[in-house]
Amino acid sequence: MKNLLFFALLLALPFTGRAQAAAGSQLNFCGVNLPLENGYTAVSSSEVTGPAYQLAWVYLDYSVMRTYPPEHVRVAKKKRKNVEATPFTCTLLDGPPAQGTRLAYPTETGGMAYQYIVFGIAKGQPVLVDLTLSLDPEKTDDLPALVQQFMRLEK
Repeated sequence: MKNLLFFALLLALPFTGRAQAAAGSQLNFCGVNLPLENGYTAVSSSEVTGPAYQLAWVYLDYSVMRTYPPEHVRVAKKKRKNVEATPFTCTLLDGPPAQGTRLAYPTETGGMAYQYIVFGIAKGQPVLVDLTLSLDPEKTDDLPALVQQFMRLEK
């Protein structure tokens, strides 16, 4: 039961309604300070929202690295209809290869959304990254500038 509660808490962390971070707040990804882009709001030091993308990351314990990421993907797929899931590999902060799942699904407005869920190790820290975009990046240069600072696609 204790593990179930811990697991439920982890699932809710990136999406909880937290107070908006103060203007000029600093984002921090595994010890790397990231500047906030114009037009974007830092919901916390690990969550950003704006017109072209939404980004959140959560630090994990090594003990949940095998169970939490697949469950996060399963829950994300369940929230949408007509989801196409594709595995991919990338790197986080030039670390070892990180495993990811790209979800593509239609939006309510008739467009498409592309959700990249990545789990890996960055600077010795297990981390899960959840990035949702309206455009499907083909290469690292197509990612938002903020994301390019810590994530490299292997396409």
